[in-house]
Amino acid sequence: MAPWEYLWIAFNGENFEPIYKATQYFSLAMILVTVAFYNFQSRRLRNYAVFLDLNEWLLWTSFGVFSLLLMYTIFMFDFIFVLPTMIGGAILLLWIRFIHFRPLIGAYEERLARQRYFQRARASHPESTIRKSSGRGKRRRR
Repeated sequence: MAPWEYLWIAFNGENFEPIYKATQYFSLAMILVTVAFYNFQSRRLRNYAVFLDLNEWLLWTSFGVFSLLLMYTIFMFDFIFVLPTMIGGAILLLWIRFIHFRPLIGAYEERLARQRYFQRARASHPESTIRKSSGRGKRRRR
């Protein structure tokens, strides 16, 4: 059989024995891992908006890709649907992490570094630790 003829046959355990079960189990496991990872990271990074956005993008993309792959294995779609989903999903996840969010994360880290610098500079002045007087004259009650 020619290699391109595999695209038009059903994706099941008989036709694609080496990768069928692996794809099915991996898709199910990655759906569960993705949801657990998102819940853990959203609590951990709740004060960092850029990282929360990144995690949400990764959650919905991976949930969509892996649930499609799981559906393809259950309903035995033709391999012409499975292969582009695998390749496109991997490219999309890499694009989100390394191209789309890279400048956003860089700008966010630069802003945090600038804030830390100004906080240190403000705290290093000796007057910053001295309490200012209220400006009223001292009166004693007798």
